[in-house]
Amino acid sequence: MNISIYAMTALAAGLVLSASCQQTGKTNETEAASADSVAHSSDTTLVASLQAKPLYELKDSISVLFTVQNPTDDTLRFTQYHTPFEGFISNFLTITDASGAEVSYIGAMTKRIMPPPADTYHTVAPGAQDSVRFSLAKGYRFEKPGIYTLQYNSGAISGISNGSPIKIELK
Repeated sequence: MNISIYAMTALAAGLVLSASCQQTGKTNETEAASADSVAHSSDTTLVASLQAKPLYELKDSISVLFTVQNPTDDTLRFTQYHTPFEGFISNFLTITDASGAEVSYIGAMTKRIMPPPADTYHTVAPGAQDSVRFSLAKGYRFEKPGIYTLQYNSGAISGISNGSPIKIELK
């Protein structure tokens, strides 16, 4: 049987999409710029949300909280591939300025084994969430003040619904 690389890639992506996801851990922080994205999920999907203060100085590290929520009655799991849970080794956000220009990603880009190995998965109990905080400055180059839109973009890899975008302002 002769299978093209494209067919194998599509099959691997389908396997990743069929895997459910998450790990436990609660966060009590409330921040002004946040996205409640449960409305974008189905009843069998983990949901990503981003939270950040609404205003930063251009030279700041720009701390962002990435949360994965399990709104279902089932235990779900996700792979840390293309999420902040693995650090900046992929471009897991789309960041645009007010004119729609994309902010440059300056982090590493790593190739990974597909399907993801078992040790890359996080489990999330029903109704629970798992969070990780990261600094945008470690992966993205902000060169001018303005209003920026941040959107998680890697749900097709991780198995997490992309959620809603948030906005931050850099002075």
